Amino acid sequence: MKQEIEELFIEGQFKFMDEDFQGAIVIFSRVIEMDPDAVKAYQARAIANLRTDNRKEALEDIDMAIQKEPSNPRLHYHKGAILMQLDQLDEAVEALSHAITLAPDYAPAYLLRSQVFEKLGEEEAAAADFSQSVSLRKEETKSSKVVDF
Repeated sequence: MKQEIEELFIEGQFKFMDEDFQGAIVIFSRVIEMDPDAVKAYQARAIANLRTDNRKEALEDIDMAIQKEPSNPRLHYHKGAILMQLDQLDEAVEALSHAITLAPDYAPAYLLRSQVFEKLGEEEAAAADFSQSVSLRKEETKSSKVVDF
């Protein structure tokens, strides 16, 4: 059964990559029916819902994923992105700040939070987060380079 669920999830990912978001939602929903604890399926369905402007459903899915895996910073990041789209900017800052607390080196969370701060008119906070994001990306790039002699 587990292999069947994994294969179905992969099929959903292919639908998503082909930008067949409705098809992906259907498949991720089947995965969730088969395994109600499938955090990745909730996360993927949330993103697919966001791409189809089903923001309320996206928020419900990401909240369910967070309920099942509260220490996953990427889930909080995605919640921040959804909340930003819903124009719930203070809540978006809160979700992104939680992602950063969980993973202080998670550059995308700083970048997105800088965009939210910019929308809120908090220019200094936006600049600080943008700078931190760039700094973390540079460090990430430096540490990924392997030199063979």
